[in-house]
Amino acid sequence: MTRVPYRGMPPTIWAPEVPQLIRGARMTIVGFEADREALQEILPPGLTPHPNNSIQMNMYEIEADQSSGFGGFSLTYLTVEVDGHDSMAGDGTVPIPGRYFAYYWNSSPRVISYAREGAGIPAMPGIRTSEITDGKLTSALHVDGNEVITLTASVTEDHVGDLGGHLNYYSHRQIPEPFGGYAALSQLIELPLPFTVKLYDASVENLTFNFPEGHPAQKLAPTDPLNITSLLYGDVTFTYSMGRVIHDYLVDEPAAHI
Repeated sequence: MTRVPYRGMPPTIWAPEVPQLIRGARMTIVGFEADREALQEILPPGLTPHPNNSIQMNMYEIEADQSSGFGGFSLTYLTVEVDGHDSMAGDGTVPIPGRYFAYYWNSSPRVISYAREGAGIPAMPGIRTSEITDGKLTSALHVDGNEVITLTASVTEDHVGDLGGHLNYYSHRQIPEPFGGYAALSQLIELPLPFTVKLYDASVENLTFNFPEGHPAQKLAPTDPLNITSLLYGDVTFTYSMGRVIHDYLVDEPAAHI
C-alpha cells in the first residue's frame, strides 16, 4: 500500500514552522480554584489534577512585530494544573505545576492552525478585549458574539521583579477516523516552554464565567466564593515550542500515571 504524506491544514491557511517566538506580551495569568470533578473529567488518561484544584487562565494580545511569524492576535486559554509534572523557574528554586490545555481561543486563523497542527491544542475562534481605566483592567473573552469570561483587576506599572524558567504544557492530540466514532491518532503531547517575564504589581477583583447554557467550559468556572490561587501580570517573552509525544494511546497500554 502506498503511503500518502500528511499535508496538514488546507493551503489557504498558512501557518509558520515550529518553534515560534513571542516577545514582551503583556499577560494576565490568573490561577483560580475550580471543581475537582470537572478538572478530572476533562483530563486524558494518565493525568491527575494537582491537589490545589486550580485552573490557570491566560489572557493577552500582541501586535505583529511582537511575534516571529504569527502576526498580531488575541488569546485566552484555560489550562488544568496537573500533579507530578512540575517545571522549574527562578534558577531552579520555584516549582510550577504542569498545565493541560482544556480550552484555547484565538482571534487568528493562522495561530489556530499552528496550535492544532503543531501541538494538538484544542484551538477555536475567540476574541479577547481589554481596557484599562484609572488603574482598573477589564479583560473579556468573546465567543460567537457573547462575552463568556470577564476579569476585573487592579493593575499598576510598579515593577516588582523578574523571573525566568520553563513551563510544562500538555495537550491531547486527536484525529478521528473518517467514518467517525474512533480515533486514528490519540497522543499525549508535552510542550516544554522557556520564558522570561518582567513582573508588575496587580490584584484580581472579580472573575465570572457566563457561557451559554450547556457549554462544557462553564464546568470550569471558579468556585463560589472565588479563590484566586495565583496571579502573574507582566511582559512575557516565550516560545511556542515543538511538542513531543510522551504517550500514544493507540499503541501503549493505558498508564495509571505518566
